[in-house]
Amino acid sequence: MKGNRYFLNTALTVVVFVAAMAAVVVKAFFPQIIIPKLGIPEMVLLSLIALLADHYLAGSTKRCWFCIVPMSLLAFGLLPLVTRLVLPLDALWLGLKGCAAFTLTTLLYTSIQERLSSGPKAKLAPVLSALGLYLASQAFMGL
Repeated sequence: MKGNRYFLNTALTVVVFVAAMAAVVVKAFFPQIIIPKLGIPEMVLLSLIALLADHYLAGSTKRCWFCIVPMSLLAFGLLPLVTRLVLPLDALWLGLKGCAAFTLTTLLYTSIQERLSSGPKAKLAPVLSALGLYLASQAFMGL
């Protein structure tokens, strides 16, 4: 699986699917729990989980940049719609916001990853970089 250019898109789809199915299960079995809306920090968190899975499992920074935009639009728009978490117009808006968040997060994380390249000595450097990006997204939402 090393060097697979399309693994990031698959990882994002799997991460969003697992999160959507977890929300459906919580909604079905625990209806008294209020599920928060999917905002920018949550989308960035899902994106960073997919990026970390891509880094540790695929290990390549080669990406299909043309495929990132439509696949993230489909993942963030279609999966919540299919699981009936959002209405169709909300799914379109959620897909556009998720597409922008994932594309920007991927661009920033990839640039950090290429400049970091500390080799096998610093195994936690990608995780700490992802944590910094997540905290930056929360600060962005606080503005």
